[in-house]
Amino acid sequence: MAEKNPFFITGNEAGITEYAAGLIISKAWQAAADRGRFTFALSGGRSPRSLYRKLATGVGPELMRRYDIPVPDCAVPMQDNLIVMPWSRTLIFWGDERCVSPDHPDSNYRMAAETLLDAPGIAPAQVFGMPCGQRYLPAEAAKLYENRIRDAFNCRKTGTADNIPVFDLILLGLGDDGHTASLFPGDTDALNESNSLVIAVNVPEATPPERLTMTLPLINRAKTVIFFTSGEKRAELAGKIIRKSVSPNLPAGMVRPSNGKLFWFISVPSSLKICRRSP
Repeated sequence: MAEKNPFFITGNEAGITEYAAGLIISKAWQAAADRGRFTFALSGGRSPRSLYRKLATGVGPELMRRYDIPVPDCAVPMQDNLIVMPWSRTLIFWGDERCVSPDHPDSNYRMAAETLLDAPGIAPAQVFGMPCGQRYLPAEAAKLYENRIRDAFNCRKTGTADNIPVFDLILLGLGDDGHTASLFPGDTDALNESNSLVIAVNVPEATPPERLTMTLPLINRAKTVIFFTSGEKRAELAGKIIRKSVSPNLPAGMVRPSNGKLFWFISVPSSLKICRRSP
């Protein structure tokens, strides 16, 4: 059953960043304890840079308790009394990518490499970047990435919902137009895709226009989905999405985990403190 009341959290950038990081670290340790690993899909854009830096360094247990975030017994504080991610048991994927080379300034992979992937304990074999800007055409790259996901989850394609991989956590952004990942308003083919987990899209209004993206069936199977974004305008848009006072076909509004939890973390410069509330 979809989460009826998503968690809607606003605050200044520092507060939102540490709160979201603490939540992700807690869920990562719990998944590692329960299932032996944590499967994590990253978002791109500018908003998550501070979050990735915080995940790379860790958070203190007192911070997690301040926000009522469970501190798993297995999450032992490391240096400087910080709890870090269980990187040796974390598999890292991407929710979308621009079709550019990995070292291109627009690459989501490059952004993560600059802010997160050099954290101690992350091995190259645990990082599953989307094969964009390489020797594959976008459609070929999308199929290859879907196969990599299925292989990592030992989940063969059979055409049923039970054979869609279940990520522990998928991180998403929010555009001013309501797009998320690389699912854009008006792209009905992408929004209605039900057979593929990863597809290639061409979005003329986006820069660059050619991209790969996870589809809604895959996103909505996740145990936890976190929107992480910033700004008054996006906070207002997020509230409208949750209240269903915008078009039901807005991509971000179509993210409704079927058996998971949905969180909205939005940093608002005018916020002086963390606010957990109904939108």
